[in-house]
Amino acid sequence: MSRNKSGCGGCGLAIFAVFFLLPLAIVLIAPAMAARIHVDGVPEHQPFLREWLWGAAVSVPLSVLLVRFALKRDGRVRGAPPLKRWSGLLGRGLVLLAAVNVFAFLWKAPSAAGEYAVDDTLPFFGTAALVGVGVLVLMSLWDRRARRVTVQEVREAAVQADRALKRVRAENAKVRRQAEQVQARLVELQARTPARSDVEFHSLRVFHRESYQCADTAHDAYRSAQTSLHTMAFLVRRAHSAPLRLTVSRRARAEMREAAAHLARSHGELRTQVDHGLGMVRDLNANTSELKHQIRDNCGAQGRRWFEELEDRIEQAREERRASRTR
Repeated sequence: MSRNKSGCGGCGLAIFAVFFLLPLAIVLIAPAMAARIHVDGVPEHQPFLREWLWGAAVSVPLSVLLVRFALKRDGRVRGAPPLKRWSGLLGRGLVLLAAVNVFAFLWKAPSAAGEYAVDDTLPFFGTAALVGVGVLVLMSLWDRRARRVTVQEVREAAVQADRALKRVRAENAKVRRQAEQVQARLVELQARTPARSDVEFHSLRVFHRESYQCADTAHDAYRSAQTSLHTMAFLVRRAHSAPLRLTVSRRARAEMREAAAHLARSHGELRTQVDHGLGMVRDLNANTSELKHQIRDNCGAQGRRWFEELEDRIEQAREERRASRTR
């Protein structure tokens, strides 16, 4: 079975090369073939010159199209503004065209009268196709390189980090106040005798909802900050290595080091505050859950009914989340 699969794979690769790569290679090297026919001046080859010239005209947009498919959408070329993107694609397409045509022109020996325009067709066009593939691979690898970060980008990222840090600190203060209030209310409820039923059910229910919403809002804010942290971490690494790559003045390198240090400090402080906030949210959720049980135990029949309805809503929300994950 393995031999059959291997044989089928080899046949498929051969069919792909013959019916896809070779036709593309023939069109791409059309300028070299037209130039070779013109330079050789063999009379019986002149009728084919017109066809090769038509192929040369098609080779330019074809090379641009091949480069576009080879480069990633979010790379340095395709991710650029439209004018810069298309000029970059055109320039790289011409480089691809030049590479395969220089190879083809040098490989193709001058023809004499009575000889074919192309001898050894398969090795000639096949090698030209491999040259083109190699050039496209190199372009793709080059295009994936990270763009050099600028001082302005690092400074803007540091400003955004400071703003995010300010928001997270405010969220931490809000969660801390809510957690203290919940803890105080729990102490008050636990100090009551179980037989008393004069606890205000409505105010406790509202307080539970406020506590839950506070934790939920804070958790979303921390998750958003964590996403920003992942983006900043990559920029921090690039900013630290940027001064080593700068070949301009010492002042520019010093500015980059200063901006990178500012960003690193803000990034580290933001990460610390987010981790601290997530810990407080976990504690707040635990106390809010305890408050829920205290309402059930201290607010009579209406408290028990509210607790059961709340548990049903929680279970329904869990089922909906499970169903959304399986879709």
